[in-house]
Amino acid sequence: MQVIEQRDGAGCDSAADRALGQIGRCLRRGCVICIEHAPAMAPRFTPWQTWGKRCCYSGDTQEIYTEIDRCRDAHADHHIRLNIEDYSFRSRFSLVVHSPTNEA
Repeated sequence: MQVIEQRDGAGCDSAADRALGQIGRCLRRGCVICIEHAPAMAPRFTPWQTWGKRCCYSGDTQEIYTEIDRCRDAHADHHIRLNIEDYSFRSRFSLVVHSPTNEA
């Protein structure tokens, strides 16, 4: 099981770590974050299912990490991503935060 650690963005090893380090910044800006999961990722279309509800998590990064862990515990064999929307700039990006270790 992979562990997502809360980081400030400095000294991170990978692009995914740097992106996860920006979650706090997104929350402070009031971005809406949705956790989604899917059993497999297809090249053209993947039907993602929402975990919980979309929210701003009250600016609390630990709460979003806890929800990611809960989703991972319930769906360890699924891909998990964050869908982050900033309505003030009309922008959205997605970040895969968990991929199963054994894919069929």
